[in-house]
Amino acid sequence: MMAIFGALLPRFALLVGWSNDPASWQAIFGSPVLFLGGFLFFPWTTLVYGFVQPNGLSLLNIIFLIAALLIDLGTWGVGFFASRQQVSNYRGT
Repeated sequence: MMAIFGALLPRFALLVGWSNDPASWQAIFGSPVLFLGGFLFFPWTTLVYGFVQPNGLSLLNIIFLIAALLIDLGTWGVGFFASRQQVSNYRGT
């Protein structure tokens, strides 16, 4: 249940934010392709960047951005290691 919310929550927040003020998101990212790529592959990083970028990237904001990037990379890494374990067990039998 937490994995589902973890995957859907940032995307839902991005959709709600974009639908309420698309001009602001356009000003932040400059291109809808960057926003779409962030929406699909790095949702937590895109969400945090959207919140911190208008105020400027101070040290604390960069720390939040790095933490969000690590969360996104962690979701990709968990999938890699989970499939690796299954392949390892398959070859071991």
